Amino acid sequence: MAPKAGGAALRSPLPTPAPCPDPGPLPPAAGCPASLLVGRRVVAFYGTPLGPGLGILGRYDITTTLALLADQVQAYRDLDPTVETVPAFHMVVTIADGYAGEDGDYNHRVPTDTIRLWIDGARAAGAWVFLDLQVGQADLEAELDIVEPFLWESGVYLAVDPEFIVGADQVPGAQLGVISGPQINRIQARLDRISRAVGERKILIIHQFDDRMIESKHCILDYPCVDLVWDADGFGSPGAKIGDYVQYSQEPGFEYGGFKLFYDYDTPLISPADVLRLSPPPVVVIYQ
Repeated sequence: MAPKAGGAALRSPLPTPAPCPDPGPLPPAAGCPASLLVGRRVVAFYGTPLGPGLGILGRYDITTTLALLADQVQAYRDLDPTVETVPAFHMVVTIADGYAGEDGDYNHRVPTDTIRLWIDGARAAGAWVFLDLQVGQADLEAELDIVEPFLWESGVYLAVDPEFIVGADQVPGAQLGVISGPQINRIQARLDRISRAVGERKILIIHQFDDRMIESKHCILDYPCVDLVWDADGFGSPGAKIGDYVQYSQEPGFEYGGFKLFYDYDTPLISPADVLRLSPPPVVVIYQ
């Protein structure tokens, strides 16, 4: 992720936002379970159980991963004892590929028995789980259908990575993917229904590191039973990463802040103390 270029002295007028489709009436706030993020901070390890290629989650077995995660969590507990710091696995379970594969979707999926193994391991240690979708050319809501049974469980939530949502003539990683505000609303509507049925607020993380990744951000709605987390993703210098976080915190759709750090690629790696100096302090911190 490169720093953004400075603004010119004279700017062209911003285009008028396109009209938003009518999603119908929002569900009522009555009956929503309490937010899970008030008074808490989540510290998560990112990756896929299938191997080490995407991050620290996948480099080691579950027991070792949990031990390393506990050390990282403790750094935040020590710095901010006023909130409960919750460990989490951020598991990419639909993984974008640079090749079509047998089904032509440009992705592959973590087997459900492997997902189950890691969810059960996290739950036994008091950790939450976020299931992350990098869908490639597949239909986003069809991929959500596959993982939805897990989302009915306590402590299991959803993340979506627009970087890898590409069109029929595009290849993930070669072209930058995109998601729209109305698409995010449809995902929130599904999570809202699940939340009301199971009596637990559901969390949705959307990753972003480039303005082009989100279309019609002004259309994003506040679904009462969903905590929407906007994660400032991307690796690079502290100034660029912090600049993205500050920008997103002032844009539509921002309810809670998330911040991603890369052990191997951030130069230098921002310290937990500096992460907590962000305004507002992130409620989700993800290490890749």
